[in-house]
Amino acid sequence: MKNQNILKKILIFIFGTSISLSELTFEVNWVPYVAYYISSLDISTGKSEVPIFSAVLDPGDDEYEVSIEFFIKIVSPALGVDDDLIILRTPSPFTVTDKIVISNLDLDANTNSLTNVSGNTVDLGELEFSSMEIGDMASMLSSILQSGQLPNGTYTFSMTVTPEGGDPLGEPQIISITDQDLLQIISPGGALADTTFNEVYTSYPLFQWSADACNVPGGCEYFIRVAEYRLDEHSSLEQAIEGVTILPLDQTLGFTSIGSEISTFQYPTNGGDLIPGKIYVWQIRKDLPTTSGTEQLLSDIVAFKVKDFSSSGSSGTSDMGDMSPTGMLLRTLIGDDLADRMFGDGGEVAGMFTNGNITLNGESVDISVIQSLVSSGIAVKDEYGYDSFRPMEVISVEVAN
Repeated sequence: MKNQNILKKILIFIFGTSISLSELTFEVNWVPYVAYYISSLDISTGKSEVPIFSAVLDPGDDEYEVSIEFFIKIVSPALGVDDDLIILRTPSPFTVTDKIVISNLDLDANTNSLTNVSGNTVDLGELEFSSMEIGDMASMLSSILQSGQLPNGTYTFSMTVTPEGGDPLGEPQIISITDQDLLQIISPGGALADTTFNEVYTSYPLFQWSADACNVPGGCEYFIRVAEYRLDEHSSLEQAIEGVTILPLDQTLGFTSIGSEISTFQYPTNGGDLIPGKIYVWQIRKDLPTTSGTEQLLSDIVAFKVKDFSSSGSSGTSDMGDMSPTGMLLRTLIGDDLADRMFGDGGEVAGMFTNGNITLNGESVDISVIQSLVSSGIAVKDEYGYDSFRPMEVISVEVAN
């Protein structure tokens, strides 16, 4: 019985669906999470302490005899599990004469009735449970007890309402659960001792990182913070990043939000100035919605240096060409090598500068629009219908006087 109660919680993974037959409707709205922890449930009763879902069963003006069944198929290569599982079902049809609102907060192993919106009791009978094969059950429970959450795998959930004498209503939902351990900085930056090899040639660098994709609509939210490393004040990267930040400028924030499901971000024009010759540190935070609240995943802290072209031994800013915000944005788009060949000494357009006017598809836009595209990428739909973003790609470059 205890094992069955643990498995009962898996019904929380279905996202919002709406199904109908004549005037009978059944609508379910779910709160999406990246991780599902056992601590959010009383595993001895299945009682949940956090909102997981809310459903409305509405017969309209008619009366229906219905049965409810929850069906799950679990495919977990890590556990070697590929099995069918029925979590919960009513033993026989029950009568629905008025709208019933059902929440996971109302359901546990002792539930045998619900209350409709008119305040009348609806008898469900003693709920029936069934489970997977004993071997698969033991493997899954062992993983749950070790990690405190459901193991990685693909979960197919189907929640059906069957009117007596009719066909089941409901479409399956497929949820992929994966670890959220990866949050690795790509560029710019590295160890403090390597800043000579981690220089950027702009005060508006493009920050890049790699992370696991989130399984929630809209993805997980990312945050960034940037601070100056002061040789006379700081003895470590950690001490510098915990000091005064230049992004965000508001010291009460700690981090600034930069969007969801992105892997690049261009330093904004409204951030604190990145001064040539100075060393800076930065870090990314990823917020993960879970049944135990929002978890924060932090990247390593890395350092980079803004190139100072006025220092001794430098050939001067003329070698780099246009160093204005729009000029540096163009440099980011086409790359340093091409920019140096075009705008540097001896280049085809050496000595020319951008005029600050930017058009996108024939329409005039602010520089922040292009910075956002560079930062977030171009939105495309993935196989599950969620927005993902791919980096911009320069096909050709045309220069007009």
